[in-house]
Amino acid sequence: MANQDAAFGLRPLKTLGQADDSTGMSSHKILPGDASVLYQGSMAIGKNDGYVDISAAASTTNVGAFWGTFYIDPTTLKPTFKNYYPGGITPPSSGAVEAFVYDNPQQLFEIQSDNTAASAQTDVFMCADLSTPAGGSTTNGVSSMELADATLSATAAVLKIIGVSRDPANSDLTAANVNWRVMIDQHLFGHNYDGI
Repeated sequence: MANQDAAFGLRPLKTLGQADDSTGMSSHKILPGDASVLYQGSMAIGKNDGYVDISAAASTTNVGAFWGTFYIDPTTLKPTFKNYYPGGITPPSSGAVEAFVYDNPQQLFEIQSDNTAASAQTDVFMCADLSTPAGGSTTNGVSSMELADATLSATAAVLKIIGVSRDPANSDLTAANVNWRVMIDQHLFGHNYDGI
């Protein structure tokens, strides 16, 4: 059966292992006025100014999956929650732009592969970078980021594959666009990673 071809970025699943799992998010800050657009499911990265942003390329300062934002709208002066950050928001009185991020280094996610052919069980435990990490839709706010199949290797990369999706509509290894269960391999909060 063919897999559904519908990219969605990183979708949180659970944490690794059998520990209690809150699948909770943490609040980080986006630099007020930052023009970058962060879509739900995008990879948020840490920057050396103490804020989070989105990267157009592979990064080793990955913080987790961006899931939404809160700010005071500078035009309406109303509290605003969105599943994506539209960019260029400067709240009144130098207010903060909050970014909600699934940032636990043990968090597992699901992501679609950009592979247009069959994948293989031997891809499990391999690492890969991201395809279209800064892409997404302003209509629904969802990321179009996928796992870049051409970058699969045993060498450290942004993501590590831990298994095939358990969704029967997207777990066919013999078809294009399989969904993988992954964790962030190069995580800023992970063990043995330097700060920024």
